[in-house]
Amino acid sequence: MRKKMTEQEKLVITKYDLFYEQRITRVESIVENLKDDAKEIKTDLRWILGLMISFSTIIIGIMAKGFHWI
Repeated sequence: MRKKMTEQEKLVITKYDLFYEQRITRVESIVENLKDDAKEIKTDLRWILGLMISFSTIIIGIMAKGFHWI
């Protein structure tokens, strides 16, 4: 047999439902921010990798010239 809910129980459930909804909204916004940050990091890593390869090539060229390999 199911008993009826009191007004206080209804308020408590509603209050926790609102807290739950707020938490879900925060999590969704955090996930969206993480997606945007991941795209930016991917772009930054490409730039860093390109710069590292470029500078390594320049240094190897200078070393080759200095040791008369060329």
